[in-house]
Amino acid sequence: MTDDIKNEALEQLELDIKFGFENEDELFESIREMFYNEDDFDEDWLRKTISEKYNQHQNDSLTWTRPNDFDRLAKSFDQLINNRIVCLHKASYTKQDGEGDCMETIEKLNKLGIKAIGFCYYHAQDLARTVDKDIRNLYLGFDSPTQDDHEALQVANKIVSTLKENSFEISWTGTVDQRIEIKNINWQKIPDNEDWDSERVISILIKTNNNKKTFWKFW
Repeated sequence: MTDDIKNEALEQLELDIKFGFENEDELFESIREMFYNEDDFDEDWLRKTISEKYNQHQNDSLTWTRPNDFDRLAKSFDQLINNRIVCLHKASYTKQDGEGDCMETIEKLNKLGIKAIGFCYYHAQDLARTVDKDIRNLYLGFDSPTQDDHEALQVANKIVSTLKENSFEISWTGTVDQRIEIKNINWQKIPDNEDWDSERVISILIKTNNNKKTFWKFW
């Protein structure tokens, strides 16, 4: 195993641990997959390194003040989901993939009889900038399912107002051509056995939809 491969693996591992979505086994699988064609890859070294850095991150988390910025972001996203805006955390790696994941979730909701009015997401490349201490911002992509500019702006305004209600500093030009920026975010997250992808969105909206049906049936 060359030093270049080891350094590349270590760089990705440190990023993934800061992201805080993957446990030790998931970290091993994702890093090993990156180097699937490296026959002399040192898996023992990887497991040991993951254990050391993962445990250090867990220990560091004991000093965090709660609720932290991720807690407030998760709360904001859940509130938006309840308003039928699909919100995905760490949605793939690129804008195209993130939008694809959102539209796939919207299609699943359509099959359940639930119509989403828009979507919001950030992807792994966005998150890499967020955990950089020299940048510390998080860009959110958004749109309407029909890519209608007027509808997309309504979605964006709802996103911005919800984030501000949860004490985030926001920068946005008010146009569909500019993503929404959360400024000065202090990213603190550890794996928590929560589902932060499309299944969370679907679960919340099914519950919301069922509650509404019960309400109207009662009255």
